[in-house]
Amino acid sequence: MRLTQSLFFIVTAALALAVGASYAADEHIGKDKTKGDPGFNALDKNNDGYLSRTEAAKNPTLAKKFKQVDKNGDGKISRMEYLEAMTAQDASHAKDKTVETGTAAKNKVEDMMHKDKDQPASSGSTTSK
Repeated sequence: MRLTQSLFFIVTAALALAVGASYAADEHIGKDKTKGDPGFNALDKNNDGYLSRTEAAKNPTLAKKFKQVDKNGDGKISRMEYLEAMTAQDASHAKDKTVETGTAAKNKVEDMMHKDKDQPASSGSTTSK
């Protein structure tokens, strides 16, 4: 139960950070385009506020899921649709990492508990005659 609560709070915090990072990403467009997603503004080459299939092709994940991301089916991705998709992707990655970390920590604790059971208990007293 405690692990579940911890995981919930970690995933929630990761989601909040992902949303904040998505909004902040556009401020740094052009400074470092080599890392990951170039951001909405960099993808929107004609500056119309939407991403066409051609513009979205610069982001492989977005290109692959274009139809899913285009929620209203208008053939283009709005900034809001883009942010929702990227936030969901970031949250999914954060959840996976959190679960992996939680599982590893749980296994380590269980290993430590088993080692303690396997070791003979030492008595602090010695008998003398």
